[in-house]
Amino acid sequence: MVGGTLATLPLVAAAPAAFGAGAGGLMVRSGVSLASGAALGGADAAVRSDGDLGSIGGGAALGGALGAVGPGLGHVAGKVVGAVRGGTRGEPVLREALHGFPEADLAAAQALREQSLNLPGGGVPLSFDEALNQVTGGRATRLSQIARVTANSGGEAGRMTGEFYAARPGQVERTSRASFDLLGSGPVSPSALGIEAQTAARAGIAQTPEGMALTRAREAVGPRLGDDAAGQVIQRDLRATADLREAVRQGQAARDYGAARNAPENAGIERMVTVERPGEPVVTQPAYSRPQFTDDAPRPLETFTRPAAEAGNAGSESLARFIARNGGLDLTGDLRSQDFHRFNIPGAGTVAREGGKPLDSFWRPKLIEAGYLRPDVDGGMQRDIRGELLRKLTNERRGVPSYPIGQERGPVSAGPSRMADDYSASLSLAENRLNEDLARVGVDPESVHPDIRSRTLGALMRGERVDPLDAYERTVGAMKGPLQPYSRFTTVTEQIPVVRFGQIDPRPALDAIGEQARTAKGDVRSALGNALRDLFEPGGEVDMSIDGLLHARERLDFQIRSAQEVGDATKVRDLTITRNALDGQLKGVPEVATADANFATNSRPLEPFTGNTPLGRIVRQDSLSGRMATPTEQVPTHLQGASATREFLANATPAARQAYEGNLATRLMDSATDARGNITAEGLMKAIREHGDVLDAAPGVRDRLADVARARDALALVDKTPLGKVAATDETGAATRALFPANPLPNSQGEVGGAMAALARNNPPVARALARTHLEGVFNEATQTVRGVAQQYGGAGFASAVRGNPQQRTNLDAALRALPDGEHTGSVMDRLLTALEATGYRPQRGSDTAFNQAIQKQLGSGKTPVGQAVSDVVSSAALGGAFGGLHGAAGGAFVGLRSGVGDAVTQARMMGNTAAVARMLLDPAMAPSLQALARKPAGSRGTEDLVQRLLLLARSSGMQGREPRPLGR
Repeated sequence: MVGGTLATLPLVAAAPAAFGAGAGGLMVRSGVSLASGAALGGADAAVRSDGDLGSIGGGAALGGALGAVGPGLGHVAGKVVGAVRGGTRGEPVLREALHGFPEADLAAAQALREQSLNLPGGGVPLSFDEALNQVTGGRATRLSQIARVTANSGGEAGRMTGEFYAARPGQVERTSRASFDLLGSGPVSPSALGIEAQTAARAGIAQTPEGMALTRAREAVGPRLGDDAAGQVIQRDLRATADLREAVRQGQAARDYGAARNAPENAGIERMVTVERPGEPVVTQPAYSRPQFTDDAPRPLETFTRPAAEAGNAGSESLARFIARNGGLDLTGDLRSQDFHRFNIPGAGTVAREGGKPLDSFWRPKLIEAGYLRPDVDGGMQRDIRGELLRKLTNERRGVPSYPIGQERGPVSAGPSRMADDYSASLSLAENRLNEDLARVGVDPESVHPDIRSRTLGALMRGERVDPLDAYERTVGAMKGPLQPYSRFTTVTEQIPVVRFGQIDPRPALDAIGEQARTAKGDVRSALGNALRDLFEPGGEVDMSIDGLLHARERLDFQIRSAQEVGDATKVRDLTITRNALDGQLKGVPEVATADANFATNSRPLEPFTGNTPLGRIVRQDSLSGRMATPTEQVPTHLQGASATREFLANATPAARQAYEGNLATRLMDSATDARGNITAEGLMKAIREHGDVLDAAPGVRDRLADVARARDALALVDKTPLGKVAATDETGAATRALFPANPLPNSQGEVGGAMAALARNNPPVARALARTHLEGVFNEATQTVRGVAQQYGGAGFASAVRGNPQQRTNLDAALRALPDGEHTGSVMDRLLTALEATGYRPQRGSDTAFNQAIQKQLGSGKTPVGQAVSDVVSSAALGGAFGGLHGAAGGAFVGLRSGVGDAVTQARMMGNTAAVARMLLDPAMAPSLQALARKPAGSRGTEDLVQRLLLLARSSGMQGREPRPLGR
């Protein structure tokens, strides 16, 4: 009996259900075991008794009885074994994998599985290990390892997991496309979408506060001032400034060098000279050929000079006539030096006169009130009007009169003739009055000398005297008396050795010429010879006069400049040595040193206007025709550099400066403006920096340009935002990258949301289409097939690409929620991406070495588990019989039987456990039971019942057919 029972163990291991060792209730399994035991007992008895019916019936009865009690005994044994090994099928592995997870994580994992099933397009089923890893941040690694083992163990578990994951690419495709449809249908022309997005983005930028501020700032800068209009004012005023400074320099030089020429003769050179010794004097009585007058005598009558054609509105008078009629200017030194006391206005007198009225206390307010001078901001009380007034009077003396502001005259050809008539009438009246008054006092008018008559009439015409007799008496009283007799001494000429005294001793210069001429060659020798001749008087004497040596120095300067222009350094060196020697002697005279210093001081203001300097090119004028060499439209081009600007601002008149500032603002704005009229903040800020010195002197222009720069800079900040980047491109790909960059800046969700809101405000369909184009394009890239095989991790790759970091996640959510109905769309997309991220936790295959070895072993034997067990028994019995005979064969058979049965039972148990665990992980309906299993202690009655229920659910789930139906639906 024992042998028969042992012989059937391989059959029980191969087909446990046929012997009551499978699933089902205890009664069912007992009935099945009774039938199979009776059959096997009867068959065994038939073999042993050679077909005896009695023996067959007894064997069947005994086998059935033992089979009926076998499941019960097995149940009891299972209890014992289960208590020893810790539970029923799969419990230890599942308990270990779920250990330490709170109930909230398990509930969240189940909620995620249900949520992923409710997505549009059918949803994406998730395994329990994927969901738990997603909600716990990948901490369910043990559960993933179990899932990998079950998936790779073959059998029912391999089939279920293979079908589960094979359906995933299609599920991801359908669900994702259906979710994208929430953003609207795809664009008909994706390439043209970028142009529409650019238009909407530009409209959005124009609606920003920065865009409106830029418009206001540009309007505040003022109108454009072209080069020609500015050049006319600048060139005119700079030419007048240069002329005035030249006049000042020449006037000062005339006085200084005039005094230097009269310096005492303190330098002496010993020589033989012819001297005259005084002889007897000869007395001579001098007599004048015509009357002589002192300096206080009135000037002779001036002849009438026909003035330039004046303009005329009846009732207005020129500035000079207004001043002369109202008492004239006080005759100060500068007015006398410019002969304004000789500037006579017929019928009104001279412009400047002794006893005239002061400039500051009288003429400043009066001329401003009369409109001849423009009032200053403070009423003109701080401005120095002397230079402005003298310039206007100088122009009027040249034939260009000045009139009150707003009363400027137009040309009238009859003006000069009328003035000549007025002058003739006034002169005739003065002569008649003089003749009548002289005749009345007994003086014959014909007896008056013409010089006396001319000076008397001059005083009357100029208004110096009103009464003719008073003017006559003043003229006669200013006559010089008879000359005193003088003596003319006779002289005796003789040669004596004396020292010749002069103003300067030029011998050091002569010595320098001699030293240089000793080795000079070519035209250098000729140049030194010319310099030597310039140091001698025409009579052959050494020139010791300041006047002559100054001329010699001027010729040396001219020769040195000529040599510098042709690059003759040798000539420059030799002539400079001579020039320095001569200059040292000249400056030894204090008067010459003072004159040179003053000339150099007065030359500095003229330096910007000389040579090839910017201002020199502007004011260059033909000396014959008077035509300016530089056209007015080219004047601003000479003032573009920083040094030229500094020179100009230091020498410009207010009008010229104002014109330059207007043109400068225009040029700066134009330099920062493109062909479409858009100002670039970088260009304007660069222009402001480059012209900072000019703009500091013009705070109004600087402030207005700074406002434009700030406004444009603020708009540039908008240009750097996603909205600005979309506005800067017409390509669809560039627009989507601007809104959804792969590596977004931290905290950029506000910019992205604002940009998408602006696009949605101006063109909602375009905003939706951009979002869909981005998501769908990334999805297509992530889910493309590899060598014709669907991408298993394509959904997870898509989720990682669109929100692989927290900032991408925040930006995507902000962009989607800024769309119309964005709350719903954003929520659906978040659930979709969360589900797709969970698919990334699908168990990796890992190493197949162990599984490959098992397959190779099975393929090598070519047997089923039962055949393998029988083969083990036979081979072990044969080996034992060879060594021990009958007893050895029995022992070997027992050992082979034990090994074969153990391997078969282990394989059967493993296949059953992996199939059950696979169903537990894949079927969402088992999640509540898994949560309960994690809560109950190991070995408890509830745990055992729960595991049994899980196994029954798993088995029933696998026995309900193989329809392609998602688990848990």
